[in-house]
Amino acid sequence: MSEQLILNTAVAFGDVDRDQLLLLPGVFKYLQEAAIKHADQFDAGTRAIASRGESWVLNRMVAAIHRYPKYEEPVRIVSWSSGIRSFKGYRDFRLYCGEELIVSASSLWLYISLRTKSIVRVPEALAAAFPSGSGEVFCKDIEKLRYTPPAPGIALTCPVSIRYSDIDGNGHVNNTAYLDFLQTALVRARLPSRPSRVEIQFLKEIPPDAGTVDVSLENRGATTAFSLGSAAGLFSQGQIS
Repeated sequence: MSEQLILNTAVAFGDVDRDQLLLLPGVFKYLQEAAIKHADQFDAGTRAIASRGESWVLNRMVAAIHRYPKYEEPVRIVSWSSGIRSFKGYRDFRLYCGEELIVSASSLWLYISLRTKSIVRVPEALAAAFPSGSGEVFCKDIEKLRYTPPAPGIALTCPVSIRYSDIDGNGHVNNTAYLDFLQTALVRARLPSRPSRVEIQFLKEIPPDAGTVDVSLENRGATTAFSLGSAAGLFSQGQIS
């Protein structure tokens, strides 16, 4: 088993938009799939749910999207762990079309007990067995990034419906659906819908019985701040450019 996970695929018709370009959530689906498949090789992904009642949850992601590929373009996803420390896991990604780099991304994951819904230390044996790749980390200061959500009264807020298909095998709204909600709100707000940089912090789960989520957007010059929330509070926040 390698320190890197490499997936080869092609952009499917079900993952492109009206211009036959990969949807924003489609980009993050590739990243998620690579992370899960690599972790599963070391019994640290979805298999850990059954064997230990534990799981990784995505806390932060920073991605630079240099180009959105077209329908049927071949895509190669490369992913590796950039370290496990205590209850935190770090992972990087690169997406290529041929030799062209189209996406660079870094992520931070937290290890939790599904029974208590609390953060727990990664088992020593698991952490020791999981190899760290030697690739360059795209966003070295991902833990230090801080976001201020859009200000009430200034932000444009778009309610977006939650669908049955947004709920994943863990019983909550999948991380990639958050990007679907964001892109839908950008289109409705008549803002550019294909950002070249996405920074997102996941704050808490969207419950599966929620009917809608409110996406708020605030223009801040070179960036647009966003948040996903409801009357119960914020589910995620971040910025795009």
